[in-house]
Amino acid sequence: MKGPMKNQRAGFTLLEFIVALVVAAVIAAIVYSFFGASLTQSGIPIQRLQQTNNLSRVMENIVADFNRLNALNLRYKWRFTTPYTLNSIVVPISSTSTDNTSSNILSNGFYYKCTAAGTSGTTVPTWPTTIGATRNDGTVTWTTVQDVEVWQASHTYNVGTIVIPTLNNGHYYKCTTAGTSAANEPSSENTPANAWPTSPGGTIPSPDGTVTWTEVGTILDSSEANIENLYTYLTTQPARYGTGYTLVAAETKFIQFNSTAEVNAGELGTSSEKNILKVTIKNNDSAETLTELFTIR
Repeated sequence: MKGPMKNQRAGFTLLEFIVALVVAAVIAAIVYSFFGASLTQSGIPIQRLQQTNNLSRVMENIVADFNRLNALNLRYKWRFTTPYTLNSIVVPISSTSTDNTSSNILSNGFYYKCTAAGTSGTTVPTWPTTIGATRNDGTVTWTTVQDVEVWQASHTYNVGTIVIPTLNNGHYYKCTTAGTSAANEPSSENTPANAWPTSPGGTIPSPDGTVTWTEVGTILDSSEANIENLYTYLTTQPARYGTGYTLVAAETKFIQFNSTAEVNAGELGTSSEKNILKVTIKNNDSAETLTELFTIR
């Protein structure tokens, strides 16, 4: 004869539940101590990489502008005893230069337009630094003009801005209708009906984007190497190279080296040679800095 069945229950006792809870808490504490910082800060390396990439991109833009400006100035170097036609444009050379082969160009942020044709002198003129100021040089008269730029795509231009084509054609152009340039440069290759005009006072048949360019003169085409004018753009138009960075003014300067240390070329009273430009930029978020030396030959 079978006896009464006992009521059996499967599950955790209260004690077992408490023990399991304590063990789980201990394991969680151990895991967090090892991996907590990695989990909670896992995005920091990515953020730092993005900031570093942005800083590198800005410096790459500066380097590209250095190369472009160097190529631009290549066409403009002032030369001794050289015939100049009306409206020719030159960049100044330093008073320390003594012959036509010297590449000691003076980067003073200005260009000079021939307003009286003739032949340049045998000594370097004192270059004025006021827009519109004139200087006699042999039988030539130079007038200080605004900076000259290489044409850029999808760029905003104001009336009066002077540019040259990316491929030198011996002429420069003045913006006579403000606006934004097109994605493709005016040229016989890209837009056959909208090429840069080469006749004096000629205008492009149809606008460059919303900009109208007028031919306003010819330039000196020289094969000699020249200095660039990067410093002027860095200190006056930093936004052209990107965002999220700041130019470190104290560390962006022309320098020289003596036997022991770096010397600020702008503070020397015995020499005007400025052939090395030091540029330092800083990321606005991380304060990380990046420095580059540009050698001016």
